[in-house]
Amino acid sequence: MPYTSIHQAADEIHSGLITPTELVLETLENIDQQDKEIKAFVTVLREQALKDADQAERELRTGLYRSQLHGIPIAIKDLISVKGVRTSAGSRVLAEHISPEDATVVELLRQAGAIIIGKVTTAEFAYSPYSPPTRNPWDHSRTTGGSSGGSAAAVAAGMSLGAIGSDTGGSIRIPSACCGMTGLKPTYGRVSCYGVIPLSWALDHVGPIGHSAEDCAIIFDAIARYDPRDPNSISGPPTSPNRYTATLIGGAEGRGPFSLQGLKLGVPQDEFVDPLDPQVRQAWRVALRVFEEGGAEIVEVELPRPTMELYRMIQKPEASLAHMQRGWFPALSELYGDLVRTRLHEGSQIPAVDYLQAQHERRIFSSSLRSILQRVDTLVLPTIPVPALPMELTGQQIEIDGVIQEATTAYLRLTMPFNLAGLPAVSFPCGFTTDNLPIGLQVAGKPLEEATVLRVAHAYQQLTDWHLRELP
Repeated sequence: MPYTSIHQAADEIHSGLITPTELVLETLENIDQQDKEIKAFVTVLREQALKDADQAERELRTGLYRSQLHGIPIAIKDLISVKGVRTSAGSRVLAEHISPEDATVVELLRQAGAIIIGKVTTAEFAYSPYSPPTRNPWDHSRTTGGSSGGSAAAVAAGMSLGAIGSDTGGSIRIPSACCGMTGLKPTYGRVSCYGVIPLSWALDHVGPIGHSAEDCAIIFDAIARYDPRDPNSISGPPTSPNRYTATLIGGAEGRGPFSLQGLKLGVPQDEFVDPLDPQVRQAWRVALRVFEEGGAEIVEVELPRPTMELYRMIQKPEASLAHMQRGWFPALSELYGDLVRTRLHEGSQIPAVDYLQAQHERRIFSSSLRSILQRVDTLVLPTIPVPALPMELTGQQIEIDGVIQEATTAYLRLTMPFNLAGLPAVSFPCGFTTDNLPIGLQVAGKPLEEATVLRVAHAYQQLTDWHLRELP
């Protein structure tokens, strides 16, 4: 792709240097060349994308320019409905399911002028932090992470300029970290989940993946809306065109461009993040120095550490109920993969009192975390404790700095706390290992303060070039 950012492509479309049709054709050519190896796409919407690109061009000729997404190809996780297109959620259960309508997030992307280029892979019903068979563009023997692995891989490999994923325990941020991309999990309810197959209603989030914080801000500008069709949807700050992208430049208080002056960044204690791969720890520490040199104040904070048991006690029964309500489970049990079938069965056996106790503990944890965020603007910590794992180690016992831990637990334990608390969090690259694998950094903030976490990420990306590194 000649473009590595939505912003750059948008400027050239707006100025007439490239047409939406030319951009879509280049994107499709890249898919043809790359996806035989990467295996990110489930469905490529070739004919429809070209029709939509032609429509985008006609609008431009009449002076209608919808947004910076006008004519920009966007990939959609195969958990999210696109009208008239198969939505399988990576499962044989829905192998022939055709979506009757667009999800709200797809409707809003279309209104902004985006071109839906295709559907990309997910773990079965998003029930895993891996996305087989998709391969990591940085090293085809490594996992992309998941469950939005197809979304991150498609953008990393130049097969789409942006993508939409979902995040229940880290499923936008984990693959963003593994694939060297930037991914935003918004505040709970900030982006509608209507038309998105649920995993856990209390923990599900929908958000963007792009090359940079600016790309994520451009997409978030388009998709962050109150939606009465989603019972968990909330109203955010007043919206205006390019509100979040504008905040990246000057800040809500009108500070100078890219300034970190006056921001307090909280750094959790070792007990919260350990064990960490030594290269991940080193990249994190170097990133903190970059923030300090940029004018931010680093403040040590002590965060409560929720257990995986707490997370699973909420997520499992909610997932089981969602599948039972739709008549899929246990009626179609034989069509599920072994892992998902087992977890749905386990979730159906959890007593109501245990679920309610977990929700009570979750509220206590969330309150504590929000109290800590009254003293700092954001938290800064690694996204995942290890770089992208070899595919054969996914779901296995792994060693992290001398400590044995189950790989799935390792991948989720630094991201899922912000799903429990419903807080906005963004992951972006902060370095590479000696094996040339990306290392992800995570910034989490107060409710509805996506502008702040994006601004911190954007400022970092003006001071470094990790997000610009090209694939080998």
